[in-house]
Amino acid sequence: MKPFKMTALGLFVSYFKLTGCFSRNAKLYLLSNFLISVGFSFFGVLFNLYLTEGGLQEGTIGSILSLIGLALVITAIPSGILSDRLGRKRAMLIGTLAGALLSVLRALTVNGPWLLSLSFLGGASATVYTLSTAPFMMENSREEERTHLFSASFAVMLLAGILGNLAAGGLPSLVRTIFGTGTFQAYRVSLLLGSAISLSALWPIQKISETQRDRGSSNLIDLKKLQQGFRASGGFVWCNFWIGLGAGLVIPFFNLYFAKRFGASSSQIGLYFSVSQVFTLAAVLIGPALAKRFGKVRTVVVMELLSLPFLISLGAEKVLFVAVLSFWMRASLMQMSSPISAAFMMEIVPDDVRATANSIATMAWNLSWTFSTAFSGWAMQHYGYAIPYYLTAGCYAVSAVSFYLLYNRKEQRQNVSIY
Repeated sequence: MKPFKMTALGLFVSYFKLTGCFSRNAKLYLLSNFLISVGFSFFGVLFNLYLTEGGLQEGTIGSILSLIGLALVITAIPSGILSDRLGRKRAMLIGTLAGALLSVLRALTVNGPWLLSLSFLGGASATVYTLSTAPFMMENSREEERTHLFSASFAVMLLAGILGNLAAGGLPSLVRTIFGTGTFQAYRVSLLLGSAISLSALWPIQKISETQRDRGSSNLIDLKKLQQGFRASGGFVWCNFWIGLGAGLVIPFFNLYFAKRFGASSSQIGLYFSVSQVFTLAAVLIGPALAKRFGKVRTVVVMELLSLPFLISLGAEKVLFVAVLSFWMRASLMQMSSPISAAFMMEIVPDDVRATANSIATMAWNLSWTFSTAFSGWAMQHYGYAIPYYLTAGCYAVSAVSFYLLYNRKEQRQNVSIY
């Protein structure tokens, strides 16, 4: 095993040299991903605050958020098959347009039943887009740059999050000052602006050039392909289930965690989220070098295990500074592993079932996320914010150990490293 001698400067020079070689399609995708992520970050910072300002409690909010995950579960396999049949471009166009319009509608109401329906439909549209992205990157990258493209996609999302979180955090105060509106209306205006930004992603997606795909069987669901997808993604299903279970307990409620436990304002929360994205961006950029040196599986496992103490700290912490620092570290470590594991899955899954296998693994993540989000909203409302963080640490530990046992030898045996 050779010593790890690459300097920080050499790492970034090598990284950006490869990103400059991305195809035109890949670059258009990265632009669309940036715009969608900016709009999404507005909802990440403000939507729960908007709902609480509108009179809804954590239990109800948890139910609304869980419907997004439920939609992802129900529509994951059909969305993967739709992407394989229609092509990535058409699927991404459909998902982006529907998602942006549904975001507008969600920003115009605080009616519980309506929000439940809109959240379900929003989750379905997000599924159509999201499950097309990994196969799209696989099909529009060369072997030597593939992990870099997956990491670049994640880095673009983080950069968009930095800008979007800062803008979303400060925009309500600006709207109140300029227009003299109340906090509730300021949140609504900000969410509508975020929806408009997401809608603008249609332009770069439309510019993507895609060759006509072989649509295969005339049946809506190819049972043979579905069976192959289940067989190829089995281990990822198990690991994703535990990650989703833990993620659903805490991630949808980070803004409420800081607002309720520490009395943080929307601008403070936006700042915390943005700095978190800065740390995570740096972590994601060095991810490919770590995967090259130590292997994808080991990198994923170590990063997930290192995040556990920070999750426990978030549950127990009463000092804002320490809680914010733990929040930043947890996000950096966990999200560094995401593009690496996604690239690894795309490399070991047969090319004709990539979207289907991706949809099955994503379905497992969102199935557990759905139930844990609904449970966590109720638990936080009645018992406080600590217990879900401890449970999340346990779930992530199960996933990390399982991932190592399932795939470490497989990676070594097949030598799937792109380098």
